[in-house]
Amino acid sequence: MLVSKIKKVGFNFFRPIIKMKDDETKLFNFKDIFEKIRGEYSQAKEINDLETENHKLVYNYNGEPARLSSIEVDVDTEYYHLVFERLNYQVPTRTTLHGESQALDLDEDEYIGFEVNVLYDPYHQIFMIQRNRDSLGPSGIEIFLRTIIDRYVGQIDGIFNLAIVSDTSAKKRAFNQSAYRKIHIKVTGNKANGIVEKFTKGGNKGVDSVEIIFNSKIEKAEKIDEDFAKKILDEYIDDPEVQKLRIRSRENEDDVVEPIDLIDHKLQTFCEFDYRENRHLNPISVFEKMKLKFDIEDGGFKNKVLRES
Repeated sequence: MLVSKIKKVGFNFFRPIIKMKDDETKLFNFKDIFEKIRGEYSQAKEINDLETENHKLVYNYNGEPARLSSIEVDVDTEYYHLVFERLNYQVPTRTTLHGESQALDLDEDEYIGFEVNVLYDPYHQIFMIQRNRDSLGPSGIEIFLRTIIDRYVGQIDGIFNLAIVSDTSAKKRAFNQSAYRKIHIKVTGNKANGIVEKFTKGGNKGVDSVEIIFNSKIEKAEKIDEDFAKKILDEYIDDPEVQKLRIRSRENEDDVVEPIDLIDHKLQTFCEFDYRENRHLNPISVFEKMKLKFDIEDGGFKNKVLRES
């Protein structure tokens, strides 16, 4: 029997920039390139013969092939929906709950694909990229986009990069939350030993780092004690030995719970998906939720990115 499960999927935000020789930067607009690629993909679909299998853009990433498997434009927002896919050589097994495991039977030119969804706003030059453990990460997508520029534009005066958008208001917002649902902290060095001493008699001088997660109960109204949460923030938010400090919280009672990264200050958000364990997330469903997160009036992440840029 298939088991329903909630999956939390994370997203980060990036600006496509060209770093010039004088260290100046400028935004790079992919609209014309993506229109050319979309036209080529659409034309190949219309031909509908064996040659269409060779039309997708493919490149080599860490010794494995990766491809742009799909590119579409949303008719309402005109945002591009790109699906990048890493093609893995490793063959998984299939089985039943109590049955024998068997490797999937794949031909030499067949792979296991791991998809990642990307939203691109061509009017403000913003990428919203899904984060998956087994899919292409932002660095892999950055390299792929660089090869696309080389192919469709040629040499450019500078170096292309995907610049991650920082959350410069993270520290201020962290102290203005009304409900802290999760605190994730990792410290090293003397600070790590100090934490051990708080929880074990005499401490443990062999400990190099300590990672602790405080979670509230799962009910919506539950939260970590506010004084306790802010005491942790006060003590560790500016400490150089703290390697990780993240919270999940909401500012107002009716707000959704959002993550705040207090070390890397990456602007990020999460969406929840109800799926079955042996099914992939539907790219269309993922993109629909991405659009909502990105574009809901002043609270949308598009406006947050523009304020931070």
